[in-house]
Amino acid sequence: MTDAAQSLADMPMRFRMSLWFLVGAALGLPVDALLEFINLDLQNAKRTLAGRRVIVTETQRVHRAQLSLLLGEPFKKLFSWILSPDSLIRWLKRYQERKANAAKNPEKKKGRPWLAQKKVDAILMIYGKGIHGLSRIVGEMTKMNRKVAESTVRRVLTRNGLPPSNNNRRRGSTWWQFLRRHAKHMVGIDFIQIPVGLFAKISNHFVFTAIEHDTRRVHLLGITEHPTDAWIANCVRGATMDGEPLAHRKFWIHDNDKKYGSQFIAMLGDRSVSICPFAPDMNAMIERWNQSIKDECLNHVVFLNETMLRQYVETYIRHFNEERPHQGLGNIPVGPWQAAKDGEIVYDQHLDGLLTSFRRAA
Repeated sequence: MTDAAQSLADMPMRFRMSLWFLVGAALGLPVDALLEFINLDLQNAKRTLAGRRVIVTETQRVHRAQLSLLLGEPFKKLFSWILSPDSLIRWLKRYQERKANAAKNPEKKKGRPWLAQKKVDAILMIYGKGIHGLSRIVGEMTKMNRKVAESTVRRVLTRNGLPPSNNNRRRGSTWWQFLRRHAKHMVGIDFIQIPVGLFAKISNHFVFTAIEHDTRRVHLLGITEHPTDAWIANCVRGATMDGEPLAHRKFWIHDNDKKYGSQFIAMLGDRSVSICPFAPDMNAMIERWNQSIKDECLNHVVFLNETMLRQYVETYIRHFNEERPHQGLGNIPVGPWQAAKDGEIVYDQHLDGLLTSFRRAA
C-alpha cells in the first residue's frame, strides 16, 4: 500500500466515506447505488456480530463487483473493508460461468405444486360441510376419484388453520345447523293489528299471516275484525288441507296470545308450539316479516275499509314473495327467480309507486 493510500486508510471512517463519495461523484460512479450497498454491508456486519448468518444475493454480489471494476487502484484499497480480492474474483468467476452457460442450461421452471389445487379445494369443501375425520375425508375423496393419503389431508388442513381429527364421528351441531335441518318443517304465525276507518266507525282489523322458515314465503291466512278462536282454527284448517303449501309443516310457532284458544290447539295438536312469554325472538321470522310490511307499506297508508286493507296486504305479499330480495336467501327473491343476462333494465311499480322493483326486460 502506498504512503498516500495508507494515510487515507488511517483516516476516520466518516472522512473516508465523504472522500469516497466525492471522488465517486467526480468519476461519474453511481454514488446512490454505492451508498445503498454500503448501508447493506453495515447491516450485515451488525448481523454477523449478533451471531446470525449473512446471506448476500447473487444480484448484490455482481453489482458490487461491477462497481469495483470502475474504481482506481488507490480507491480499491480504500474499499477493501467491504470485500476481499478473493471474494471479488470468486463472484466474477461465478457471474462469467452463469452467462457463458446460459444458453446450455436455461433457468429451470418452477416445479408443479406439491398437491393439485383442485384436491386442496375438495378437501377444504368436505371439511367445511362438517366431515372432520381424516379417514372419512380420504374416503370421500376416493369416491370422487381423487386419491390422497391421510398425511396429505392433515397437511392441507394444518396449512389452512383447521384442526385435523382422527375421529370420524360428527361433532356437536351449531344453532345455525340445527335451524337449517328443521326449517323445512317450521312455520311462524302471528297477527298484525291495523286501525281501519276514518269518519264513521273506526276499529282494529287483524291480519293473520304465516311465513315458511326455509323459503321465507309468506301466506295470508285471513283478515277480520273479530279474530275468534273458531275463526283462527278455520283459517289454519284451510291452510293445512291436502294440496295446500303449508300442509306438510309439522311445527306451527306462535306466541301466547289469548286468541289462540282450545279449538285452535285441538285442530293442530302436537304441531302447535307456543313460545315463552315476553320472548318474541323465539318467533323471529314472523316478527321480521311484520316489521317489513309495516315499514314498507302499511305505515304509509290510511285504510278506509277492509277491502282497501286486503288489497294492499295481498299486493305487498305478492311483491315480497316474487320481487323483493331477501338477505337470508343471498339477496335474491323467494322465487322462482331467474335474472336475464341481457336486456334493458326496467322497473315495476305497485300501489301507486309505494313498491318498486327492478329487473331486466326479457
